[in-house]
Amino acid sequence: MAATVTFEGRTVLVTGAGRGMGREHARLFASLGAQVVVADAGVDLFGSGGDESVADSVARELCDAGWSAVPYSADLASEEGARGAVRLAVERFGRIDTVVHNAGFTLGSMPMQDESAERLEKQLAINTRAAFLIAQEAWPHFLAAGSGRIVLIGSTAMYGIAASTPYSTAKASYIGLCRALASEGENDCIHVNLVAPSGASRMAENMPESAFRTWFLDTLKPELVSPVVAWLAHWDCAINGETFVTGGGRISRVVMTETPGRIMAGPGIEAAREAMLATLQDETRLTIDRFGDSMKLLTDDLGFIGEQATAFAGQGSAISGKE
Repeated sequence: MAATVTFEGRTVLVTGAGRGMGREHARLFASLGAQVVVADAGVDLFGSGGDESVADSVARELCDAGWSAVPYSADLASEEGARGAVRLAVERFGRIDTVVHNAGFTLGSMPMQDESAERLEKQLAINTRAAFLIAQEAWPHFLAAGSGRIVLIGSTAMYGIAASTPYSTAKASYIGLCRALASEGENDCIHVNLVAPSGASRMAENMPESAFRTWFLDTLKPELVSPVVAWLAHWDCAINGETFVTGGGRISRVVMTETPGRIMAGPGIEAAREAMLATLQDETRLTIDRFGDSMKLLTDDLGFIGEQATAFAGQGSAISGKE
Protein backbone atom coordinates (compact mmCIF):
# COMPACT_ATOMS: atom_id res chain seq x y z
CA MET A 1 0.00 0.00 0.00
CA ALA A 2 1.27 3.43 -0.91
CA ALA A 3 2.72 5.41 1.96
CA THR A 4 0.43 8.35 1.13
CA VAL A 5 -2.63 6.37 2.23
CA THR A 6 -3.08 7.14 5.91
CA PHE A 7 -5.74 7.00 8.57
CA GLU A 8 -4.46 9.96 10.57
CA GLY A 9 -7.17 11.40 12.79
CA ARG A 10 -9.56 8.51 12.10
CA THR A 11 -10.94 5.94 14.52
CA VAL A 12 -11.24 2.31 13.46
CA LEU A 13 -13.05 -0.42 15.37
CA VAL A 14 -11.68 -3.90 14.59
CA THR A 15 -13.51 -6.85 16.12
CA GLY A 16 -11.76 -10.16 16.62
CA ALA A 17 -8.55 -8.14 16.72
CA GLY A 18 -6.76 -10.20 19.35
CA ARG A 19 -5.39 -12.90 17.10
CA GLY A 20 -4.78 -13.93 13.50
CA MET A 21 -6.15 -11.77 10.71
CA GLY A 22 -7.91 -9.40 13.09
CA ARG A 23 -4.65 -8.62 14.84
CA GLU A 24 -2.97 -7.95 11.49
CA HIS A 25 -5.82 -5.63 10.50
CA ALA A 26 -5.47 -3.71 13.77
CA ARG A 27 -1.69 -3.44 13.37
CA LEU A 28 -1.98 -2.10 9.83
CA PHE A 29 -4.59 0.50 10.73
CA ALA A 30 -2.58 1.65 13.74
CA SER A 31 0.64 1.85 11.72
CA LEU A 32 -1.18 4.07 9.22
CA GLY A 33 -2.15 6.50 11.96
CA ALA A 34 -5.57 5.29 13.03
CA GLN A 35 -6.86 5.27 16.57
CA VAL A 36 -7.84 1.62 16.97
CA VAL A 37 -10.35 -0.09 19.22
CA VAL A 38 -9.06 -3.64 19.65
CA ALA A 39 -12.23 -5.63 20.32
CA ASP A 40 -11.82 -9.27 21.29
CA ALA A 41 -13.54 -11.28 24.00
CA GLY A 42 -10.71 -13.81 24.00
CA VAL A 43 -12.87 -16.86 23.34
CA ASP A 44 -11.34 -20.13 22.20
CA LEU A 45 -11.51 -21.51 18.65
CA PHE A 46 -15.02 -22.81 19.28
CA GLY A 47 -16.42 -19.64 20.84
CA SER A 48 -16.22 -20.70 24.48
CA GLY A 49 -14.69 -18.99 27.49
CA GLY A 50 -13.19 -15.53 27.46
CA ASP A 51 -9.91 -13.82 28.26
CA GLU A 52 -9.56 -10.05 28.61
CA SER A 53 -5.78 -10.28 28.28
CA VAL A 54 -6.12 -11.10 24.55
CA ALA A 55 -7.41 -7.62 23.66
CA ASP A 56 -5.27 -6.01 26.33
CA SER A 57 -2.04 -7.48 25.00
CA VAL A 58 -2.64 -6.36 21.41
CA ALA A 59 -3.65 -2.85 22.46
CA ARG A 60 -0.55 -2.63 24.64
CA GLU A 61 1.61 -3.89 21.77
CA LEU A 62 0.26 -1.16 19.49
CA CYS A 63 0.75 1.54 22.12
CA ASP A 64 4.28 0.35 22.83
CA ALA A 65 5.00 0.82 19.13
CA GLY A 66 3.98 4.45 19.45
CA TRP A 67 0.52 4.03 17.98
CA SER A 68 -2.92 4.65 19.50
CA ALA A 69 -5.20 1.84 20.67
CA VAL A 70 -7.60 0.79 23.42
CA PRO A 71 -8.82 -2.73 24.28
CA TYR A 72 -12.42 -3.88 24.46
CA SER A 73 -13.32 -7.37 25.66
CA ALA A 74 -17.11 -7.46 26.05
CA ASP A 75 -19.11 -10.20 24.32
CA LEU A 76 -20.19 -8.92 20.90
CA ALA A 77 -22.90 -11.57 20.75
CA SER A 78 -24.84 -9.53 23.32
CA GLU A 79 -26.56 -6.30 22.35
CA GLU A 80 -24.81 -4.29 25.04
CA GLY A 81 -21.46 -5.79 24.10
CA ALA A 82 -21.88 -5.00 20.41
CA ARG A 83 -23.13 -1.45 20.90
CA GLY A 84 -20.57 -0.85 23.63
CA ALA A 85 -17.67 -1.29 21.21
CA VAL A 86 -18.85 1.71 19.17
CA ARG A 87 -19.61 3.72 22.30
CA LEU A 88 -16.10 3.13 23.60
CA ALA A 89 -14.62 4.41 20.33
CA VAL A 90 -16.64 7.62 20.57
CA GLU A 91 -15.95 8.08 24.29
CA ARG A 92 -12.20 7.57 24.01
CA PHE A 93 -11.48 9.12 20.61
CA GLY A 94 -14.47 11.37 19.98
CA ARG A 95 -15.47 9.67 16.74
CA ILE A 96 -15.98 6.44 14.83
CA ASP A 97 -15.02 6.35 11.14
CA THR A 98 -14.65 2.70 10.25
CA VAL A 99 -15.93 -0.65 11.46
CA VAL A 100 -14.17 -3.88 10.51
CA HIS A 101 -16.24 -6.78 11.80
CA ASN A 102 -13.82 -9.69 11.80
CA ALA A 103 -14.92 -11.58 14.93
CA GLY A 104 -15.98 -15.18 14.51
CA PHE A 105 -15.28 -18.78 15.42
CA THR A 106 -15.92 -22.30 14.21
CA LEU A 107 -18.17 -24.90 15.79
CA GLY A 108 -16.74 -27.85 13.89
CA SER A 109 -18.53 -30.09 11.43
CA MET A 110 -21.89 -31.65 12.20
CA PRO A 111 -24.24 -33.59 9.88
CA MET A 112 -27.59 -31.85 9.41
CA GLN A 113 -29.58 -34.50 11.24
CA ASP A 114 -27.50 -33.84 14.35
CA GLU A 115 -27.48 -30.03 14.13
CA SER A 116 -29.16 -27.83 16.71
CA ALA A 117 -30.86 -24.46 16.81
CA GLU A 118 -28.39 -23.48 19.52
CA ARG A 119 -25.43 -23.92 17.18
CA LEU A 120 -27.15 -21.89 14.48
CA GLU A 121 -28.05 -19.11 16.92
CA LYS A 122 -24.48 -18.99 18.19
CA GLN A 123 -23.13 -18.40 14.68
CA LEU A 124 -25.81 -15.86 13.79
CA ALA A 125 -25.14 -14.00 17.05
CA ILE A 126 -21.41 -13.39 16.54
CA ASN A 127 -21.73 -12.83 12.80
CA THR A 128 -25.03 -11.36 11.56
CA ARG A 129 -26.50 -10.03 14.79
CA ALA A 130 -23.27 -8.45 16.04
CA ALA A 131 -22.60 -6.86 12.65
CA PHE A 132 -26.14 -5.48 12.49
CA LEU A 133 -25.97 -3.99 15.99
CA ILE A 134 -22.50 -2.49 15.55
CA ALA A 135 -23.51 -0.96 12.22
CA GLN A 136 -26.71 0.44 13.70
CA GLU A 137 -24.85 2.00 16.60
CA ALA A 138 -22.25 3.54 14.28
CA TRP A 139 -24.73 4.73 11.65
CA PRO A 140 -25.81 8.02 13.32
CA HIS A 141 -22.15 8.96 13.77
CA PHE A 142 -21.48 8.23 10.10
CA LEU A 143 -24.46 10.36 9.07
CA ALA A 144 -23.33 13.24 11.28
CA ALA A 145 -19.80 13.06 9.88
CA GLY A 146 -20.96 12.78 6.28
CA SER A 147 -19.12 9.52 5.68
CA GLY A 148 -18.37 6.10 7.12
CA ARG A 149 -16.94 2.74 6.17
CA ILE A 150 -17.92 -0.80 7.15
CA VAL A 151 -15.99 -3.88 6.08
CA LEU A 152 -17.58 -7.21 6.94
CA ILE A 153 -15.20 -10.16 7.08
CA GLY A 154 -17.06 -13.17 5.80
CA SER A 155 -15.94 -16.47 4.33
CA THR A 156 -16.21 -18.49 1.15
CA ALA A 157 -18.37 -20.71 3.34
CA MET A 158 -21.08 -18.41 1.94
CA TYR A 159 -21.05 -20.78 -1.05
CA GLY A 160 -22.02 -23.62 1.28
CA ILE A 161 -19.96 -26.25 3.09
CA ALA A 162 -21.44 -29.66 3.76
CA ALA A 163 -21.82 -30.44 7.47
CA SER A 164 -21.20 -26.78 8.35
CA THR A 165 -24.70 -25.42 7.85
CA PRO A 166 -24.79 -22.89 10.74
CA TYR A 167 -21.43 -21.39 9.76
CA SER A 168 -22.31 -21.30 6.05
CA THR A 169 -25.71 -19.75 6.79
CA ALA A 170 -24.27 -17.00 8.98
CA LYS A 171 -21.53 -16.10 6.51
CA ALA A 172 -23.97 -16.07 3.57
CA SER A 173 -26.21 -13.65 5.49
CA TYR A 174 -23.47 -11.03 5.18
CA ILE A 175 -24.27 -10.72 1.46
CA GLY A 176 -27.74 -9.35 2.14
CA LEU A 177 -26.57 -7.20 5.05
CA CYS A 178 -23.73 -5.71 3.01
CA ARG A 179 -25.88 -4.92 -0.01
CA ALA A 180 -28.75 -3.47 2.02
CA LEU A 181 -26.49 -1.18 4.05
CA ALA A 182 -24.51 -0.17 0.96
CA SER A 183 -27.69 0.83 -0.85
CA GLU A 184 -29.01 2.75 2.14
CA GLY A 185 -25.76 4.56 2.80
CA GLU A 186 -24.56 5.41 -0.71
CA ASN A 187 -26.15 8.88 -0.80
CA ASP A 188 -24.52 9.72 2.53
CA CYS A 189 -21.03 8.48 1.55
CA ILE A 190 -21.37 5.45 3.81
CA HIS A 191 -19.76 2.52 2.01
CA VAL A 192 -20.15 -1.10 3.04
CA ASN A 193 -18.25 -4.01 1.53
CA LEU A 194 -17.69 -7.69 2.23
CA VAL A 195 -14.39 -9.58 2.17
CA ALA A 196 -14.18 -13.37 2.14
CA PRO A 197 -10.55 -14.07 3.08
CA SER A 198 -8.35 -17.11 3.11
CA GLY A 199 -5.58 -16.86 5.65
CA ALA A 200 -3.58 -18.81 8.18
CA SER A 201 -5.83 -18.16 11.17
CA ARG A 202 -6.60 -20.38 14.16
CA MET A 203 -9.29 -22.08 12.08
CA ALA A 204 -6.76 -22.96 9.40
CA GLU A 205 -4.31 -24.23 11.97
CA ASN A 206 -7.03 -26.66 13.06
CA MET A 207 -6.86 -28.48 9.70
CA PRO A 208 -5.46 -32.04 9.75
CA GLU A 209 -1.81 -32.47 8.82
CA SER A 210 -1.33 -32.69 5.06
CA ALA A 211 0.67 -31.20 2.20
CA PHE A 212 -2.25 -28.84 1.58
CA ARG A 213 -2.21 -27.61 5.19
CA THR A 214 1.51 -26.89 4.97
CA TRP A 215 1.08 -25.01 1.69
CA PHE A 216 -1.93 -23.12 3.06
CA LEU A 217 -0.13 -21.91 6.19
CA ASP A 218 3.01 -20.98 4.23
CA THR A 219 1.24 -19.19 1.38
CA LEU A 220 -1.93 -17.58 2.71
CA LYS A 221 -0.42 -15.19 5.21
CA PRO A 222 -3.02 -13.17 7.16
CA GLU A 223 -1.06 -9.96 6.62
CA LEU A 224 -1.80 -10.25 2.87
CA VAL A 225 -5.51 -9.81 3.59
CA SER A 226 -5.15 -6.64 5.66
CA PRO A 227 -4.28 -4.23 2.80
CA VAL A 228 -7.47 -5.29 0.99
CA VAL A 229 -9.52 -4.57 4.11
CA ALA A 230 -7.73 -1.29 4.79
CA TRP A 231 -8.30 0.10 1.30
CA LEU A 232 -12.04 -0.68 1.46
CA ALA A 233 -12.05 1.10 4.83
CA HIS A 234 -10.44 4.28 3.50
CA TRP A 235 -12.49 7.40 2.74
CA ASP A 236 -10.85 7.74 -0.69
CA CYS A 237 -12.20 4.34 -1.71
CA ALA A 238 -15.41 4.69 -3.73
CA ILE A 239 -16.16 0.94 -3.87
CA ASN A 240 -19.54 0.14 -2.34
CA GLY A 241 -21.70 -2.95 -1.96
CA GLU A 242 -19.11 -5.35 -3.33
CA THR A 243 -17.86 -8.75 -2.22
CA PHE A 244 -14.24 -9.75 -2.72
CA VAL A 245 -12.53 -13.10 -2.21
CA THR A 246 -8.90 -12.66 -1.27
CA GLY A 247 -5.95 -14.69 -0.07
CA GLY A 248 -2.22 -14.93 -0.70
CA GLY A 249 -2.28 -11.60 -2.54
CA ARG A 250 -5.02 -12.71 -4.95
CA ILE A 251 -8.22 -10.61 -5.20
CA SER A 252 -11.37 -11.54 -7.10
CA ARG A 253 -14.81 -9.96 -7.28
CA VAL A 254 -17.91 -11.98 -6.46
CA VAL A 255 -20.94 -11.15 -8.60
CA MET A 256 -24.58 -12.12 -8.34
CA THR A 257 -26.25 -12.93 -11.66
CA GLU A 258 -29.55 -13.93 -13.24
CA THR A 259 -30.16 -15.55 -16.58
CA PRO A 260 -32.60 -13.88 -18.99
CA GLY A 261 -36.15 -14.67 -17.96
CA ARG A 262 -38.23 -17.43 -19.53
CA ILE A 263 -42.01 -17.01 -19.52
CA MET A 264 -44.01 -20.07 -18.55
CA ALA A 265 -46.27 -21.35 -21.33
CA GLY A 266 -49.12 -21.80 -18.89
CA PRO A 267 -50.03 -21.94 -15.18
CA GLY A 268 -49.33 -25.64 -14.63
CA ILE A 269 -46.40 -27.46 -13.05
CA GLU A 270 -45.38 -28.86 -16.44
CA ALA A 271 -44.96 -25.33 -17.78
CA ALA A 272 -42.83 -24.44 -14.74
CA ARG A 273 -40.67 -27.50 -15.38
CA GLU A 274 -40.04 -26.61 -19.01
CA ALA A 275 -39.24 -22.94 -18.30
CA MET A 276 -36.89 -23.94 -15.50
CA LEU A 277 -35.03 -26.43 -17.67
CA ALA A 278 -34.64 -23.74 -20.33
CA THR A 279 -33.10 -21.31 -17.81
CA LEU A 280 -30.62 -23.97 -16.69
CA GLN A 281 -29.38 -24.27 -20.27
CA ASP A 282 -29.00 -20.52 -20.78
CA GLU A 283 -25.37 -19.40 -20.80
CA THR A 284 -26.10 -15.65 -20.70
CA ARG A 285 -25.59 -14.03 -17.31
CA LEU A 286 -26.82 -10.60 -16.24
CA THR A 287 -25.08 -9.01 -13.26
CA ILE A 288 -27.34 -8.02 -10.38
CA ASP A 289 -25.74 -5.23 -8.40
CA ARG A 290 -28.87 -4.03 -6.62
CA PHE A 291 -32.35 -5.17 -5.68
CA GLY A 292 -33.76 -2.85 -8.33
CA ASP A 293 -31.80 -4.66 -11.04
CA SER A 294 -33.69 -7.89 -10.43
CA MET A 295 -37.02 -6.05 -10.30
CA LYS A 296 -36.26 -4.36 -13.63
CA LEU A 297 -35.46 -7.69 -15.28
CA LEU A 298 -38.80 -9.03 -14.06
CA THR A 299 -40.85 -6.07 -15.28
CA ASP A 300 -38.99 -5.88 -18.59
CA ASP A 301 -39.58 -9.54 -19.36
CA LEU A 302 -43.26 -9.31 -18.40
CA GLY A 303 -43.79 -6.22 -20.54
CA PHE A 304 -44.16 -3.40 -18.00
CA ILE A 305 -42.96 -0.09 -19.43
CA GLY A 306 -42.13 2.65 -16.97
CA GLU A 307 -39.92 3.70 -14.09
CA GLN A 308 -42.20 2.68 -11.23
CA ALA A 309 -40.53 -0.70 -10.79
CA THR A 310 -37.18 0.87 -10.01
CA ALA A 311 -38.87 3.38 -7.72
CA PHE A 312 -40.71 0.54 -5.97
CA ALA A 313 -37.41 -1.22 -5.40
CA GLY A 314 -36.00 1.89 -3.75
CA GLN A 315 -32.73 1.31 -5.52
CA GLY A 316 -31.04 2.51 -8.68
CA SER A 317 -30.73 0.03 -11.50
CA ALA A 318 -27.33 -0.57 -13.05
CA ILE A 319 -27.61 -3.84 -14.91
CA SER A 320 -24.49 -5.09 -16.66
CA GLY A 321 -24.85 -6.97 -19.92
CA LYS A 322 -28.41 -5.93 -20.83
CA GLU A 323 -29.38 -3.41 -23.50
